[in-house]
Amino acid sequence: MKFAAAHIKKNPAITMTELKKLAKKKKINIYPLIIGLAKNTLGMGRPKRKTAKKATAARRGPGRPAGRRGPGRPRKVADPAEAISNVLAHVRDLEREVVSLRAAMVKISDLAGRH
Repeated sequence: MKFAAAHIKKNPAITMTELKKLAKKKKINIYPLIIGLAKNTLGMGRPKRKTAKKATAARRGPGRPAGRRGPGRPRKVADPAEAISNVLAHVRDLEREVVSLRAAMVKISDLAGRH
């Protein structure tokens, strides 16, 4: 990498093939990764992404605030006891619905059996 960095520092416009030819004379293998690392050590590399949060906020659009969850998603619950009570309440509601649907099925089967 020092070899590549030294030659890139001398000639920043050097191509990979030229660098490989120079390295081959010295019996050194040069790979694209080494060239990239050498450029990074010299400060010539690609800039890194700085703020990913700003990009997601921009995609979110002006209508939705930053902390808002998507449509159809339940609210975040901080208290686990409250979460459990919500689950139990939902189960009770489902049991009531099952009872009412069974009663409806009995009525339907009675009507179908009369004919």
